[in-house]
Amino acid sequence: MDAPRQRNKRDENAAIKAGNIPEEWQQEKQKNKLRQKDTDARWTKKGNELHYGYKNHVKADAESKLITGYTVTSANIHDSQVLAQLMDDEDYVFLPDNFL
Repeated sequence: MDAPRQRNKRDENAAIKAGNIPEEWQQEKQKNKLRQKDTDARWTKKGNELHYGYKNHVKADAESKLITGYTVTSANIHDSQVLAQLMDDEDYVFLPDNFL
């Protein structure tokens, strides 16, 4: 599903990329506009495809196949950046070509 096109002004896009909410959206008469904008989602590219939104990171038990840990990040965060958050001292990781 394609991401909806947000028609923001250049200064609004600059504020969003900086992690801020544009001042215009914070005015009382613009509250409805702010509710319809997702200022936390981000763009990422995987292969030749662009994706917008969020990424789920899951820790699962190999034997029971139950989820034991979970976190959500914006789509531009690499899996390796949240690996330490999900790991416990006694855990080990299987990666495609090696393990930690």
